[in-house]
Amino acid sequence: MGGGGNGGGDTRDRERLETLYGGRGKGNRKAAVLIEDIDALLDMRKQLRCTKAAGATPTKAEFDALLLDVTDIFNRLTAMAQDLQKRVLP
Repeated sequence: MGGGGNGGGDTRDRERLETLYGGRGKGNRKAAVLIEDIDALLDMRKQLRCTKAAGATPTKAEFDALLLDVTDIFNRLTAMAQDLQKRVLP
C-alpha cells in the first residue's frame, strides 16, 4: 500500500531527491553541492604561496605569504557561503 510493493522505496527516493535539491527541512539548509561549485576551493592548493618555515621562527616573508593564503582562503569560503545562501534562502 502506497509503496508500490517496494518496501517504502518511493518515500526514501522522494526524501533523497528533496535533500539533493534542498527542498527538505526548514529553510532548505540541507542540499547537495556540486563539485563544480567548489572547484576553486579544490584547486587552491596549487596556488598557495606559503611553504614550511625554514627555521623555528618564520621570516617576515614566510609570515606574509601565510597571511595572504589565509586571507585568500577566507575570502573564497565567504564567497562560496554567500553563493550557497542565495541558492537556498528565499
